[in-house]
Amino acid sequence: MGARTRGTLAAVTAGAALLSLAACSPGQQGRQDTGKSRAERQQRIAWKPCPADVTEGAPKGAECGTVRVPVDWTAPGGEKLDVAVVRRKATHRDRRIGTLMFLPGGPGNSGVQNVAQTKEWGGAERRFDIVSFDPRGTGLSSPVQCPAGPLAEMIKDKRFATTPEGFGRLKKRATALAAGCARTSGAVAKHTDAGSVGRDMDVIRAALGEDRISLYGHSYGTVYGQRYAATHGDRVRAAVLDGVMDPAIGRRAFGVTGAKALEGAFGEFARWCERTRDCELGERDAWRVYEGLAERAAAGKLRNGGKDVPLAELNGTIDAMLLTPSWPAVAQYLDALDTGRPWETDDGDVPADEKTLPGADLSVCADLNLRAPDAATHLADQRAARAAAPRFGYSPNTVSYANLCQGLPAPSAAATKPVRTDTPLLLIGARHDNATPLDWARSVQRRFGDRAALVEVKGWGHAVKIFNGGAERDTIMRYLTDLDVPKPGTVVEGGMPPGA
Repeated sequence: MGARTRGTLAAVTAGAALLSLAACSPGQQGRQDTGKSRAERQQRIAWKPCPADVTEGAPKGAECGTVRVPVDWTAPGGEKLDVAVVRRKATHRDRRIGTLMFLPGGPGNSGVQNVAQTKEWGGAERRFDIVSFDPRGTGLSSPVQCPAGPLAEMIKDKRFATTPEGFGRLKKRATALAAGCARTSGAVAKHTDAGSVGRDMDVIRAALGEDRISLYGHSYGTVYGQRYAATHGDRVRAAVLDGVMDPAIGRRAFGVTGAKALEGAFGEFARWCERTRDCELGERDAWRVYEGLAERAAAGKLRNGGKDVPLAELNGTIDAMLLTPSWPAVAQYLDALDTGRPWETDDGDVPADEKTLPGADLSVCADLNLRAPDAATHLADQRAARAAAPRFGYSPNTVSYANLCQGLPAPSAAATKPVRTDTPLLLIGARHDNATPLDWARSVQRRFGDRAALVEVKGWGHAVKIFNGGAERDTIMRYLTDLDVPKPGTVVEGGMPPGA
């Protein structure tokens, strides 16, 4: 789960570019089959070279295909969609262990694009076939599409409602957006939950001819991994959950832990700024600079190149920069606003001819209960977040998702089923990750008990840790190749952020 900012709304618009992968066997929605669902029988994937627009500038070797699944798994004889799948075969075929299925985050990231564009996976590519897919409702798998203007406005508006009247307006906007997404996307919009994705994953596993597979879930992909381990645990050889989300977390805890994580991540940046000469702020205290800018933004007096910078934009931009984290960039951004020097940013406006945008973010609402029942509860949530993190007051990332969920019904039940795998899951998270706070990994570990081992990284950011090298990669690779489960309380050193 990654923060989305006004400056990165272009990435949401650009997310439509994922649809250019359609030549890799596009999702097909709307076809009707009768009788027993084909998905209930073993399928064979017709592998083909991925098309040029997928692999342009990428290393060779990726293959693409599809599996067909029901839109609604409770009605397997009804409408179907095609789930796009990608594979890179293990480079050391004589030492091949099996399949490692990468579960992309977001929600909305394309597993097809990730694998097609990436040849090396921290060494895992030598012993495993690397397989991934675009989860239903994303990329090439019948993507959920939403009205462009309303979705863009909701994503940019990363703030709590502060009054009962404001909460009423928020709920009305979110409800209208959800209805617009459903009209544009059809039935798939109601069936993007992790339970459905997990059943799709098992169709892929069977189509690969594997009795068991290994999993690597990152960010929102960890929700898919947890669900699959709970429902198909006997088919899991090993599972790495990296940047762990807790689908069973309560609504208020979701906001509180997110706010604390953002404030903690900024505190790490501020300490770096204090001890290094490379910080653009020089002798100025980072916290004082931020608080001064936040006060001006809240009063409508912060400007950048002649344009107003609302507090939601200021906080959202910082939140996104801390994901990498890019500490020098945070310092440069704060310095530019503090001194009046223009800071180039995408204004996030949607092109006039752009009628729809990918709406995969709404999948969160099918798996996490983030809907406030009334205005009083919403305002109490805000007070709790501010008490936990008084300087920032809230996390733009968690607030943005919670706001979207005000327009959708709450999930029928939290994902609290125990996992049943032979090998305990490996949970790994950075102590200063502001997108998926370490508190979430800790709560998942407590819930799963001896069926999950938690490794804490003394590090920063939200990166896929098998790519980070050092102890992070080595711990993951020992687990994947040798099923070496880390001992309770394991802590490893993480690498320094870029530029630090």
